[in-house]
Amino acid sequence: MGSGAGDRGWAERPPVLFPFLLALFCPALSEPIRYRIPEELPEGSVVGNLAKDLGLSVRELPTRKLRVSSEKPYFSVSAERGELLVSSRLDREQICGKKPVCVLEFEAVAERPLNFYHVNVEIEDINDHTPKFLQSSFELQISESTKPEARFILGSAHDADIGTNSLQNYQLSPNDHFLLVNKEKLDGSKYPELVLKRPLDREEQKSYHLTLTALDCGDPPLSSTAQIQVLVTDANDNPPVFSQELYRVDLPENVSPGTPVLRVMATDQDEGVNAEITFSFSEAGQITQFDLNSTTGEITVRNTLDFEGVKEYSIVLEARDGGGMVAQCTVEIEVLDINDNVPEVIFQSVLDLIMEDTNIGTYVALLKTRDKDSGHNGEVICKLEGNVPFKLLTSSKNTYKLVTDGVLDREQALEYNVTITATDRGKPPLSSSSSITLHIGDVNDNAPVFQQSAYLVHVAENNPPGASIAQVSASDPDLGPNGHVSYSIVASDLDPRALSSYVSVSAHSGVVFAQRAFDHEQLRAFELTLQARDQGSPALSANVSLRVLVGDRNDNAPRVLYPALGPDGSALFDTVPRAAQPGYLVTKVVAVDADSGHNAWLSYHVLQVSEPGLFSLGLRTGEVRTARALGDRDAARQRLLVAVRDGGQPPLSATATLLLVFADSLQEALPDLSDPPTPSDPQAELQFYLVVALALISVLFLLAVILAVALRLRRSCSPSTRGCFQPGLCVKSGPALPPNYSEGTLPYSYNLCVAHTGKTEFNFLNCNEQLSSGQDLLCGDSSGALFPLCNSNESTSHQILEDSRPGLIVALFKTLDRDFGGNGEVTCKIGRDVPFKIYSSSNNYYKLVTDGALDREETPEYNITITATDKGKPPLSSSTTITLHITDVNDNAPVFHQASYMVQVDENNPPGASIAQVSASDPDLGPNGHISYSIVASDLDPRALSSYVSVSAHSGVVFAQRAFDHEQLRAFELTLQARDQGSPALGANVSLRVLVGDRNDNAPRVLYPALGPDGSALFDTVPRAAQPGYLVTKVVAVDADSGHNAWLSYHVLQASEPGLFSLGLRTGEVRTARALGDRDAARQRLLVAVRDGGQPPLSATATLLLVFADSLQEALPDLSDPPTPSDPQAELQFYLVVALALISVLFLLAVILAIGLRLRRSSSPAAGGCFGSVLCSKSGSEIPPNYSEGTLPYAYNLCVAHAGKTEFNFLKCSEPLQSTQDIVCGDSPGALIPLQGGNDLTSHLETLTLQAPPNTDWRFSQAQRPGTSGSQNGDETGTWPNNQFDTEMLQAMILASASEAADGSSTLGGGAGTMGLSARYGPQFTLQHVPDYRQNVYIPGSNATLTNAAGKRDGKAPAGGNGNKKKSGKKEKK
Repeated sequence: MGSGAGDRGWAERPPVLFPFLLALFCPALSEPIRYRIPEELPEGSVVGNLAKDLGLSVRELPTRKLRVSSEKPYFSVSAERGELLVSSRLDREQICGKKPVCVLEFEAVAERPLNFYHVNVEIEDINDHTPKFLQSSFELQISESTKPEARFILGSAHDADIGTNSLQNYQLSPNDHFLLVNKEKLDGSKYPELVLKRPLDREEQKSYHLTLTALDCGDPPLSSTAQIQVLVTDANDNPPVFSQELYRVDLPENVSPGTPVLRVMATDQDEGVNAEITFSFSEAGQITQFDLNSTTGEITVRNTLDFEGVKEYSIVLEARDGGGMVAQCTVEIEVLDINDNVPEVIFQSVLDLIMEDTNIGTYVALLKTRDKDSGHNGEVICKLEGNVPFKLLTSSKNTYKLVTDGVLDREQALEYNVTITATDRGKPPLSSSSSITLHIGDVNDNAPVFQQSAYLVHVAENNPPGASIAQVSASDPDLGPNGHVSYSIVASDLDPRALSSYVSVSAHSGVVFAQRAFDHEQLRAFELTLQARDQGSPALSANVSLRVLVGDRNDNAPRVLYPALGPDGSALFDTVPRAAQPGYLVTKVVAVDADSGHNAWLSYHVLQVSEPGLFSLGLRTGEVRTARALGDRDAARQRLLVAVRDGGQPPLSATATLLLVFADSLQEALPDLSDPPTPSDPQAELQFYLVVALALISVLFLLAVILAVALRLRRSCSPSTRGCFQPGLCVKSGPALPPNYSEGTLPYSYNLCVAHTGKTEFNFLNCNEQLSSGQDLLCGDSSGALFPLCNSNESTSHQILEDSRPGLIVALFKTLDRDFGGNGEVTCKIGRDVPFKIYSSSNNYYKLVTDGALDREETPEYNITITATDKGKPPLSSSTTITLHITDVNDNAPVFHQASYMVQVDENNPPGASIAQVSASDPDLGPNGHISYSIVASDLDPRALSSYVSVSAHSGVVFAQRAFDHEQLRAFELTLQARDQGSPALGANVSLRVLVGDRNDNAPRVLYPALGPDGSALFDTVPRAAQPGYLVTKVVAVDADSGHNAWLSYHVLQASEPGLFSLGLRTGEVRTARALGDRDAARQRLLVAVRDGGQPPLSATATLLLVFADSLQEALPDLSDPPTPSDPQAELQFYLVVALALISVLFLLAVILAIGLRLRRSSSPAAGGCFGSVLCSKSGSEIPPNYSEGTLPYAYNLCVAHAGKTEFNFLKCSEPLQSTQDIVCGDSPGALIPLQGGNDLTSHLETLTLQAPPNTDWRFSQAQRPGTSGSQNGDETGTWPNNQFDTEMLQAMILASASEAADGSSTLGGGAGTMGLSARYGPQFTLQHVPDYRQNVYIPGSNATLTNAAGKRDGKAPAGGNGNKKKSGKKEKK
């Protein structure tokens, strides 16, 4: 019955809520919020709306983070509504025991701002415990002589409930001899006493069976029973009697076990065995803290007492005599509290991070103190230790708040270790300390600070673009993004539009890069304002000025202002009086230099002068003065070549020509200034002749074509003319024999022998190296040494290479001891911790050699101490120390700081911006440790790689050379190499992956509706009976961007009838919003905008033309537009083209008709033979008899014109030739050799053979070679002209020299062998230095005698018979 009542409990009863004080009306909340609930509520039951009682709205809950802070998780707060919920079992008896009032005290914590509120929840008792007896049955022995009214204490029952739910009374089963009396102890607990009503008679009844019932007053009441068996004993008339029925004693809790508590006394008036009394505990199983001496009745402490556990003990003692009679008494022991518990500090809520800008008075932590002692021993006082910017505020009993009491600065103190000491008021006082660590959070309260107040850098002009010219650095003591500094250029004295083309700054490193090569002459200096900005919110920044001074380099040659040149480029003249005295100022050379400083210091020097010693030139002034008076032998016309040099390194110079004439008047000077008539420009004449020749050839070609057409039309052929058109072989010929050229003529002729091979090739040898004038070339079989043998002298070095092998001799030394015998015998040794050892070379001579691997990076030098010890008695010794330096070798490859790199770059980045930086280190020294960076591989096209990225060889900064496009290139990977400068060089590779991020740079593109061919919008028809929601059409658009930038939304910009159509925001579907009305127009127009999701968004528009009609015929009247007028300009162009074509056709027909009519009037049957089926007739044996060896020489004398490209065109034979076949028409005017007989042919062959080759001394050096400067990078042997311009210049020089030699007016003309070369070309250009550009090339197997062209190349005399030795064996085989 009791169990069932206990199970029901309060499960079906709603909780009783009693919030006594609402925090809404009290800001300080010094009084707690009170609730009252029954125990054993199920988990999740609502105690009360805590948020409402605290004055917090539901919207504030997510930010305030309302929660419960307690030692045990009995309650929790609902995050949605702020209700206080039961989170674990509430058993009042387990929580509070027998306390009349059970109250759970805890704190509710809210953040932002941090505060806590006291909450008391009173737990009401429910009747969930049944009274229980410790024993289910009791046995009493009562003598039959016991008088009525005798009392016997029975075993009591225990009920964990309190109040009316606890044990209230006992009931005894009905009987005639006994009754039950309920008694109450001092603590309020009740126990039963059995009272004898009538005397007992053992002879009548030996035992009695009684039922004892314990009852509470709960609702419903609970009970339990115990059985009592009373045995009636015989003859013991007097029971024991205690001296007191109740004993009371106070006992401090710190008594040690074994301490006597008290001694009970009992007496018995019987004698003998009936008077022997033994003492015992009535409920011995429940007494664990005390011991009882059964004989003496002394009670002692068994276990340590704890006032905090049990404050008092009530013990029932029994005194039993030998006859079995029992007497009982009660001993009540009260435990006295002493100060034996140290106070505790319990932190209920602590902020994880305290921002450094927190205001004074902000809650940091909530804590409570706990002391298990009572009274003054349990009163606790807290205080802070040390000097910290915090203080404690007392919130309520034993509850404290830790709040800020000063300014916090994370840069000065990252964290605080706060120690709180709790001390009670006991005697002596006890205390304990608890420490917490409070971390200070960073806020952006420090702006970046540059390391210098201003920067000044010097940059030399002509710097390479992309080079770093300076680096600024700023520091920010803040953490995270607040301390991440980025750099930018915010102002400059340059043009803002051109600033990015001058300099850029790396946002990460602060390195300033030059985007172009600076020019000191255009920009001497400029100033930048750089900003360092952190990533905090709000961001803080600092500015600094960077002044860049562009240094001058000697990149501008001096410019001569006076004397100026004439309009034709010739030098002007100055007159000098014949009577000019020494020191007379003749003229002054004036020059300027655009450079500055030392580079602009000009000096003047005389390079050439007609009469040395006649004039002097001021070194710094440029003044030309007479050094002496004019002599009779001095020429009246003088020429000075003056050089103006600047002071740069290397110096640059310019020249000025001074023409000075000694005359007293201008009329006197004119005859000296008259020059011989300038010959006509041979180059211009040559061009004229070429144009005329080209025109003549073109005319002749046209006439030949017309003649061929005419002959074909005549259809008559002459047998004598067919041989000229034989398709088997055609011969082009120039002059039959080379003429005998005189000394002053430069022939351009080439004798070429063409063989019947599949392909005609011309291979020319090019010289790969510049040869000196006296240098000879070695043949392939030269036995000379390739390199000279160098003798090396042995030298002693104080340095040892770290890659030296073990056994290398490092030093040689000897020992010296002036003693004799054993006293003079010396042994040497060195330390064991060095990679060296000593070898005894001979008597007293030693070698120090390496004995292990050397590593400069680990040990750069060794101090070796050599100890020499003799064998005397006692032995004497001395030490010598030498230092060996280890020299570095390139044995360490560069190592990158990361295994791989990955960077993300937004598209449309500025070209030239740095996107990443790789870094590698090399522990070697000098060049072995100098690292250069390069790109060695990429997944990009190798030909386009340089247009995408570049890397700084020195810093490893990777620059973007173009603006990336995410739609074309999402990502790419580079393989960067770090390579040192050692020999051999070592390198390491690392991969850099670049991810190109998307930006909203592409507007949406409308795919449907598409525009018509004329650019107009197309139409869609809508049925007139279309219901609301009818799908009319759909706007389809795409966006080339990705992600959120490609999310498209559709919006109506304009509508003819608002409300008639609806547009899907994401789908683009156009549907009818309502039915078509009578007043609605049949033709509707919608302007739809398509926007993407980028920031800022981009958009495109589409025009929809909608016509309400049930058929296409019904819609046509609404769609008809006025006809578009035709374009008159297009018609005019068409008519012009047709007219031009008709006129051209008519002109061509007229020309052909005129030629045909002309030819028909004068037609000869003999003229048509040339166009027959057989183009060439076979004649008799007209081949010269000397060509009997089977080799047919094809010699062509070709004159090469001065065209941009020299081409050799050869006609190939389509048919093999017979030995008797005629190859040249007999009457051909262009025959190579006249066919007059064998003797004549022999004579011509002798003429070809006897033509002497030019000498080998025609070669000349680079400086002597004719032609323009800078055009000599060709063959130094002079076999071929270098290029067209050199050939033209050489011909112009020869013609001009020949002209001067002919008229004899040149004052500096050459004599014999000079070919009439003028002095303007230098005296070195004699005839022997002019190359003969004739070259004879022959095919092996020919009978013709070889000329010297091939022999000159090999440095040998010409040979005949076997051809040129330069031809390969393969060609000879052919």
